[in-house]
Amino acid sequence: MIQQHLVLDTPTLLALSGNRQVSALVHGAHYEPEVRLWAPALSVLEADAEYLGLAERIGQLEVIHTLDLDYPAALAVAQLRRDGVPPGIGATIHAVRQLPDWGTDALVATVAAKAYEGRGVPVLDLTR
Repeated sequence: MIQQHLVLDTPTLLALSGNRQVSALVHGAHYEPEVRLWAPALSVLEADAEYLGLAERIGQLEVIHTLDLDYPAALAVAQLRRDGVPPGIGATIHAVRQLPDWGTDALVATVAAKAYEGRGVPVLDLTR
């Protein structure tokens, strides 16, 4: 049974290419069936724009599940973007707010915790 959902944002996906904490999180999720890792499709796209080929690499990692950008998500991201929030971060905020509908808590797992200050979402700071 899944007990914890962790949503990876754009900076964290970019950190897959060398950050030990992020690599350990992904590696550990292979062996911990109670942990589920998520990546909003918009965050994957944003990360791939910065690091070409990253989308394919993320797609090869069976432990990272993608979250589609449906209309409610697009609307939420658009509203957050008007407040200066980058689209990938906005998609992550929306995902974390929606995942609790599955009966368990969700956290943003990030290397950019400051981006979430005052946004009302729980954060797992991967830089600590």
